[in-house]
Amino acid sequence: MSLLQKLIGAALRPRVKAKARGKTYTDVIADLQATRDRLIPTIAAAADTAGNREALNHFVGIERWSLSRIRVARGAPFELDSYRGYRLPETATLAELQQAFRDVRAESIALAGQLHEEGVDPRVTVRHNDLGDLDVVEWFTYLADHSSREIIRIRT
Repeated sequence: MSLLQKLIGAALRPRVKAKARGKTYTDVIADLQATRDRLIPTIAAAADTAGNREALNHFVGIERWSLSRIRVARGAPFELDSYRGYRLPETATLAELQQAFRDVRAESIALAGQLHEEGVDPRVTVRHNDLGDLDVVEWFTYLADHSSREIIRIRT
């Protein structure tokens, strides 16, 4: 892990943990829906620039990667990998990336609901490469927070 990654982890870990404190699956589903509803208009209005495509691909890759980690709480094998393998190809169009964000956020909301229905303990922890062990609720909180923090990268 690079020094920059260590610094990011040191700064974000307390933020994510504080935002997740006391939350339930129902709460994180509502958070994911609310952030989706706030972000989609900006994402839909994004200008077709290399910077916007990169930012959206980053959002999509992080969310897909995070879902693979969250599924470990359900019994999927843990793989210590990078989010880069979860991004769309660099040739992806703006429209493809916009749709990919909508799709992966819907998948995140659905997975939180499924875990709740299945009775998966929301306090099961799974390792984040930079933030250390996060429980399932903290992972979903991280997802809502990540795209909300980084939406400033999108230019309309």
